[in-house]
Amino acid sequence: MTTEQPRVLLVGAGAVGQVFAHYLRAAGCAVTFFVKPKYAAEAQKGFALYELKIRERAPAPRPLSGVGVLTSEREVQKTRWDQVWLCMSSTALRAGDWVKKLAASTGDATWVMLQPAIDDREWLSQWVPPERLLTGMIPFLAFQAPLTPGDALAGPGTAFWMPPLTKGLLSGTRERLWPVLSALRAGGYPAQEDPDVTRAASVPSAVLCALMLGLETQGWSFERLLQPEPLARTLGAAREAARIAEWATGASSASVQALLKPFVLKSALAVATRLAPVDLEAFFRAHFTKVSDQTRLMARTYIDMGRGATLDTRQLQALLPQDAPRAPR
Repeated sequence: MTTEQPRVLLVGAGAVGQVFAHYLRAAGCAVTFFVKPKYAAEAQKGFALYELKIRERAPAPRPLSGVGVLTSEREVQKTRWDQVWLCMSSTALRAGDWVKKLAASTGDATWVMLQPAIDDREWLSQWVPPERLLTGMIPFLAFQAPLTPGDALAGPGTAFWMPPLTKGLLSGTRERLWPVLSALRAGGYPAQEDPDVTRAASVPSAVLCALMLGLETQGWSFERLLQPEPLARTLGAAREAARIAEWATGASSASVQALLKPFVLKSALAVATRLAPVDLEAFFRAHFTKVSDQTRLMARTYIDMGRGATLDTRQLQALLPQDAPRAPR
């Protein structure tokens, strides 16, 4: 007796989508990318993936080819899907009405969201019933290599690094969650169940958002960020964002707040810089410049929530450009 392959539709074929395609294919899933027509040829051609390891240089590429590629809801409707994965930013998620159309085209499929904005799940629940919606997080670094001209670390292609002891948290109803967990684990991905990923990730995501805004104001330079004045401003904004996330989700920010001290951040950054098999400064510049609209949307949401809760948002506002977007409703 044979078991039918789980049919997985990955929305987006960027670095994150490619990494999840790698793990899901390793588990025996039938994986298909759903992309805009202008990206179809590239996805059909295939990709080269490089998994980075600590103290390992220039890993061999892992080909990712032969994956199905669809570009329209009409094509999607022809197949019964078990899982739909959303591999794009929070701003791309909310752009236009494509989510509504895709939800109507994928039947009873389980949807897996990976977006970090604190209200993304609530927004998505307009189109996908909460009992069919799993919430996940992205615990790895993934990027288009090379990061900088002449960088021989990896590429051309997509490089990714799964830090040691990393856990890819997922939450949702057990009926929907366990097939996804089982597939990921079978493919070698460190999947782990969590009662509520939105809650668990809320404070770390808020802090990271503020830190990236502060780093951007300093031209993506660690050295400039760690100077007393910009560091004080950035840590102040991070504390505000953490308190707002705590208020919104009920998650405790106590442990994170205790770590938001200049000496602790400097020490943590020094250790991470030494251990990571990638230039973190270059990665943050490339990745968070690409998703800058998402960072600004998240920060604007924290500010709006903070004002509604009469929480201090002055330092967070000081880091946020005035033209930062608000989330569509």
